[in-house]
Amino acid sequence: MERSSGLVHRPANQSLPTTESNKSTMNPLSRRRHLVPTGPSANRNAILHLAILAMITIFAVLAIFVKLIPAKASLKSSSKLLSSKALVSAACPHGEERTWHGGHPVEDRPGSCWCGADEYCMCTPSVAIDIVLYSTSKKDEHSVWVVRRGDTGQLATIGGFVDVGETTENAVLREAEEETGIIIPPERADAAMKLIGVYSDPRRDNRRHIVSVAYALEFQSSSMTTKDGTGVPKGGDDAKEVIVVPLEEIGVKFKGEDWYADHLTILLDFKEQMMAKTTAKAVVREGEIYEDVARARCEGVAEEV
Repeated sequence: MERSSGLVHRPANQSLPTTESNKSTMNPLSRRRHLVPTGPSANRNAILHLAILAMITIFAVLAIFVKLIPAKASLKSSSKLLSSKALVSAACPHGEERTWHGGHPVEDRPGSCWCGADEYCMCTPSVAIDIVLYSTSKKDEHSVWVVRRGDTGQLATIGGFVDVGETTENAVLREAEEETGIIIPPERADAAMKLIGVYSDPRRDNRRHIVSVAYALEFQSSSMTTKDGTGVPKGGDDAKEVIVVPLEEIGVKFKGEDWYADHLTILLDFKEQMMAKTTAKAVVREGEIYEDVARARCEGVAEEV
C-alpha cells in the first residue's frame, strides 16, 4: 500500500491561483505596466493632448500681439506727427534759406536755421575767440605767435569756438593751452589778456556766420609755463605748428592769402594799437580780404597792454 506524501502534483504549465498574498508581492514595475494603457488608442490620446496644448499656446501668443500692435501703431503715428510738425514749423521753409557771401577764399554757401525743443527757431551766428599771443623782448620788440592750420595750411591766430556754458575769457585760457600748450595761472589771466575788438562781419569766414571776440595775450615766461615744461609754445590740437612772426612783418612779409579768414585784419588792428603810442608811422594795410570788415575796436589798448 502506498503512503501519500501530502503533496499535490500539478502539470508544469498550470499557474498558481492568484491570492491576496501573492498580489502584494508582485513587482511594482510590472504592476505599473498592467495599469498604463498601451496600443493605438493610447497614442491617439497623447497626440490629441499635444495638439490641444499647441493650440492654447498659439492663441495666447496671438492675444499678446493683438494687444501690442495697436499701441505700437499709435506710438509710431505720434512720432510721425511730431516729426512732420517739426519739419513744417521748425525748419527753414524751402526757398527762404540764407546764403552767406564772401569768406576767405570768396565763396557763397547756403545756410539754414537751428531750432530748439520748443520749435522756436533762430538763425544765430556762432561765437568764437581769437588770441593775438605776443611776447616782448628786452629791447621792447614785439613778436606774435601764430599757428599754421592743419586743414588749409594758412597762418592764423590762436583760437576756436566758445563752448556752451563757457565765458569768452575762459575760452581764451582753454584754447591757449590746447593749441600752444601754454598754461596761464588764473590769477594772471585778467592782467595778461586785453580786449582788441569784436569782429562780426558775416563775410569774415566762409564756413558760417561767426562772431569773434579778439583778445591780446602777452606770454610771460617768468610767470607762465607750458604743459611739456619747456616754456616754449608748441603746436597742438588742430594747429600744425607754432610760428613766431615779428610784429613789424605783419602785413608786410606775411599778407593776403597767407592768412586764414580775416585774421590779418585782427593782427593789423592789434599792430596799430601797439604802435599808436610809440611811433607816428602809419601801419600799412594791404592784403585784407575786405577793407570794410565790420568790427568794433577798442581804443587805448596799447597803453594798457
